[in-house]
Amino acid sequence: MGGSASNPAATVKADAHHGVGTPPPGCPMHQARPESSPPSECPMHQAESQTTAPQGPVHQDRAYDFVGCPMKAAKEISDIDPTNMMPPPNQQPAADQPFPLPVNREESKIPRHGTDKNWVYPSEQMFWNAMLRKGWRWKEETLSPDDMANIIKIHNRNNDQAWEEILKWEALHASECPCGPSLKRFGGKAKEFSPRARIRYWMG
Repeated sequence: MGGSASNPAATVKADAHHGVGTPPPGCPMHQARPESSPPSECPMHQAESQTTAPQGPVHQDRAYDFVGCPMKAAKEISDIDPTNMMPPPNQQPAADQPFPLPVNREESKIPRHGTDKNWVYPSEQMFWNAMLRKGWRWKEETLSPDDMANIIKIHNRNNDQAWEEILKWEALHASECPCGPSLKRFGGKAKEFSPRARIRYWMG
């Protein structure tokens, strides 16, 4: 036998030494190192050059022109607004409109969010055109210019009074928001009743 005999102990030792660098399959070292990433709600996930959304309808930017000098403002309206590629608020009479309507607008008591100005209500002409877009047809009813003036007054007073009600509730949080509330946008929720409105509806 002599020097040609194999040494089992040496072989086992060599195999054991060779396998030291390879962890077993269940070892966490087999798993890829997780890449660190911020949570989904982190601002780092958002695009750095995110475009800031407008604070309100673009027609509000020129609304004060129609409060001060409506006739001059009406002549300066361009066909397309370059900021949103949309036509300006419709201050032009409809094709079959039976009588002319004023284009002057009234400033509300409601602060417009993100600015130092208040929201401006639509003119009688804008209100008329808006009703036409919603499917209303004046020929089915008998209207006069005084009727439109009264509709606008009711519309504006209702919104101002609604804002006063909001201020009463927000006064409870004056310490949290000393600057006071402001309105980002108007939203129609005619089918979503408040508890008080629902009770009044049930009572007739």
